[in-house]
Amino acid sequence: MQWDKNQLRTIWENKQIKPRAQKLGITVDRFFRRVVIPRQKRLSALAEVWQALLPQELLEHSCLENYTRGNLRVLVDSPVHYAELHMLVREGLLDQMRAECPNIPLSRIKLARGLWYHIDDEGNKIPKF
Repeated sequence: MQWDKNQLRTIWENKQIKPRAQKLGITVDRFFRRVVIPRQKRLSALAEVWQALLPQELLEHSCLENYTRGNLRVLVDSPVHYAELHMLVREGLLDQMRAECPNIPLSRIKLARGLWYHIDDEGNKIPKF
């Protein structure tokens, strides 16, 4: 029996040890350990400081939305509270947060109008998450 080169190549390729695909659980676990958990730790530390520095009235009308590359994005639900919070940021809220969280690089607090909740029939705020 005569073997041609294509048949031999096919047999050789099939005999080669192919790298096994990683299991999905391992990949997800690595992602959580490398990305999600450190980000959650930073955001929770910033949230604690945020709650300690702001008056209760402003806490009820603001929500930390995101922290990326040193920028903290905060949603504010009304123009009046937006103006008050903007004034606090200009008066040094950023510097106070930096002092309280020295291990977290914080370069900017960006305020944005928006809602993170909807109001039910009884007037309660229900988170959209």
